[in-house]
Amino acid sequence: MDNHPGLFEGVTEAVGEVGGFSLTLGRQRLYLLQTAEKGIAWMRLTARGTAGHGSMIQPDNAVTELAEAIGRLGRHEWPTRLLPSVRAFLEGAAEALGIEFMPNDPALLLSKIGAVSRVIGATLRNTVNPTVLKAGYKVNVVPQTATAEVDGRFLPGYEDEFYAELDRVLGPGVTRELILSDIALETTPDGALYDAMTSALTAEDPEAKVIPYCLSAGTDAKSFSQLGLRCFGFTPLRLPPDLDFSGMFHGIDERVPVEGLRFGVRVLDRFLDCC
Repeated sequence: MDNHPGLFEGVTEAVGEVGGFSLTLGRQRLYLLQTAEKGIAWMRLTARGTAGHGSMIQPDNAVTELAEAIGRLGRHEWPTRLLPSVRAFLEGAAEALGIEFMPNDPALLLSKIGAVSRVIGATLRNTVNPTVLKAGYKVNVVPQTATAEVDGRFLPGYEDEFYAELDRVLGPGVTRELILSDIALETTPDGALYDAMTSALTAEDPEAKVIPYCLSAGTDAKSFSQLGLRCFGFTPLRLPPDLDFSGMFHGIDERVPVEGLRFGVRVLDRFLDCC
């Protein structure tokens, strides 16, 4: 995409990972097709104070300043923002469970969809997780600086709100710099390609119901969407109802069932024939 965009001249759509896997709710087998993903903001936060001897009173302590800011950030409740992709998933899940979807209170529904609620819950709002802390080199020396690294993810359309609220929570005593940033994106669940993906799934699993969803992480769609391509996540898998699929992401023993993989090959074969 960066060096040879001409290779994609005339291409209008792209299909990638983390979509098309099954989720069983009640008696309904849903297949989650990715139509959106959050943006990335990996950042380094820095607090500065006065270096000195650990035996003395040091009110201007960089470690204290940073720790308090990180505590505020870790406990902060970001406002709920329902994207079209997220709302469509929640409505489909509520219908499968036979319960009412309440847009103003999605917590009840999240409590009933199992382990995938970790992914879906993270797409209801912007998020920041502190992941790395660094300060000092010796127990009796107050350091001049303290740093933390955090993993921020923002929803499509809410990047400006994300940074404004982040700065408000951190306060004036902490500065931030980007380590890595990348875009958020969302497309609509329609069109010939979306219909082909749906048809391929239902041909192999007549009980399937396809619903869109937003991924809390990121894929190569971030690059291809910048060429104007509509991007979908579609790597189909039929999974056992009790498998914590999303809990294995980046895990030590990340895996999928062999039969689920075979199902996915058949679906992709049908999909490519349709296209």
